[in-house]
Amino acid sequence: MKVLIAGCGYLGKALGKDLVESGASVWGLRRDTLALKSLEMLGITPIAADLLVPASLLRLPDVDYAVLCQAPSKETDNYQKTYSEATRNLLEAFHLKKPRKIILISSTAVYGRGDGRWVDEGEDLTDAEYASEEAERNAKVLLETEALVLSGLIPGVVFRLGGLYGPRRNRLKAIKEKKLKPVFSDHYSNRIHVEDVVSGIRLLIQKGKPNEIYLGVDDEPSTGEDFYSWLYEKMSLPKPSASERGSDSGHASNKRCSNKKMKDLGWRLRYPTYRQGYTVLLSELDTPSKSETRSTKYETN
Repeated sequence: MKVLIAGCGYLGKALGKDLVESGASVWGLRRDTLALKSLEMLGITPIAADLLVPASLLRLPDVDYAVLCQAPSKETDNYQKTYSEATRNLLEAFHLKKPRKIILISSTAVYGRGDGRWVDEGEDLTDAEYASEEAERNAKVLLETEALVLSGLIPGVVFRLGGLYGPRRNRLKAIKEKKLKPVFSDHYSNRIHVEDVVSGIRLLIQKGKPNEIYLGVDDEPSTGEDFYSWLYEKMSLPKPSASERGSDSGHASNKRCSNKKMKDLGWRLRYPTYRQGYTVLLSELDTPSKSETRSTKYETN
């Protein structure tokens, strides 16, 4: 099996490493030339290219599958260029060497704020409400990008992820050092561990139906109150005072996303709830090589 991963960053490297270990040939596309060495160390063949520069995409390898997991990484990046324009360029670059399937990594942020009810892939987003004009613009760009992939000549699948977390991508260190103001909200958020995303993508490569959307979330959406109360107890930390907590104003998420469609496809989660996932992360918190914390927006999905 030959796989191209476009935007081979945090998720892409985790996927590529897993695929390489299973015997696949994997190419990782990145614009940051300084990061290419890290791909080689994982057995991923690096490609120095920019999805916004069509000329850099002229010599893509002939692959069976392409996974698009690019994301904004610079202050000058915006959703229109990062997702819609970049995806259009990549699809055009495949006009002579068409993969058997393309998988686009999208986000459950397209569902907007919500009222705490359950949503699935069939949700009508025509009248979705968003926390801000920016959130609405970004959601519309994601939906536009999804449409590009689902309506193209190459069979396409969309994987909408909840808030991604895992080693080196969580807020445990920031909480421990009191550098984060947690939001003890009654709004629901949806999460997914990076290892389960990897297994989900592999499942979609094998069994994902063309022109279909799938949700990548764990089994248990949780409120900010439940999540942080559990986390602070496990970390043996006192709950922060009112002045130390974040504001619930404009909270972007309040919906419960269903993973039934993925489960029906055969998806089995290693970390079915945040409790299993964060129990492992807590055990690694003081391990130097694994304690790096990134600022993420995973709680808003």
